[in-house]
Amino acid sequence: MKSITEVQRLTAKVSFLEKPEISYLSEGFGNYNYLVQEGNRKYVLRIKKSKEKQFSDSLEREYIFLKYFRTNGIDFCPEVYFYDRKDDFLIESYLEGEKILQKSFSDTQIDLFAAQLYKIFTVDVSGFPTFCLENKCKVFDYVSPLVSLDTYGFKRFEKAKHDGLKQSVQSWIDTKLKENLKYLEAVSENKGVRGFAWGDIQSDVIVKNNDSMYFYDFEHAVISNNFGLSYIKIHGSFNTSQFDYLVERCAFYFNTTVSKLLKEITAEEKITRVNDVVWAAMMWAETEDDTFEKIMEKRMSLAEALY
Repeated sequence: MKSITEVQRLTAKVSFLEKPEISYLSEGFGNYNYLVQEGNRKYVLRIKKSKEKQFSDSLEREYIFLKYFRTNGIDFCPEVYFYDRKDDFLIESYLEGEKILQKSFSDTQIDLFAAQLYKIFTVDVSGFPTFCLENKCKVFDYVSPLVSLDTYGFKRFEKAKHDGLKQSVQSWIDTKLKENLKYLEAVSENKGVRGFAWGDIQSDVIVKNNDSMYFYDFEHAVISNNFGLSYIKIHGSFNTSQFDYLVERCAFYFNTTVSKLLKEITAEEKITRVNDVVWAAMMWAETEDDTFEKIMEKRMSLAEALY
């Protein structure tokens, strides 16, 4: 964790901050988060924690995606104010309100959740590359499912093998990754409409006055062909009836059918669950922590049930 003195050094780079009060707020797998207050203004300073490659450009990604969303009328995500590439930190608005888990959503909130996923997905992607360049940021373009499989599947698997992953687990992962690769190679890369996806969809949101819902944590935002229902099914906290209703409302907003969405969810779920196994296997091989072995075994059972 960064010291308050170190965070103060970073805030000195920000022209609109003079003598802010700084306190530790929270941390995730990729970042440390600090509350920065000056008068009645509140901000969140996010700074890199993980050295894993997937987080190498995560804060720059979050900065430019959220800046583009705000430019295009998306007002239910944090507003970004500053990004420093040298020290790799980001300052964005602090979201006031109460954290609500998906499993506590009312039907009205599920409908709003679906509507906001749709609003993000349908922001025009065509102007984004130019916007990135104009703002002197890396250009984040469309990421094909094959690239994602290579990043979150095959490359992590290679690292796990290098760190001494058990041969029996290697064989299981190798078979499943190759099956998923075969499926993706059979699917046209240009299939479907491309749009913006939240990426690491959080299992909770910020709710204010019971009628406003705010999304946060966009360090894995992408341009994709899907908006994340399989990810929500796996990593979210909706119960079965809630998830069924979410699929129904997404079918309405995205002008498709429930059966088509369910078919896509099943195919994507296989890939996501195997990649989840690979992550746990990589962490187990790297740390030799039995906790990761148990996570891996549980995830293997969940993945196996889909094949």
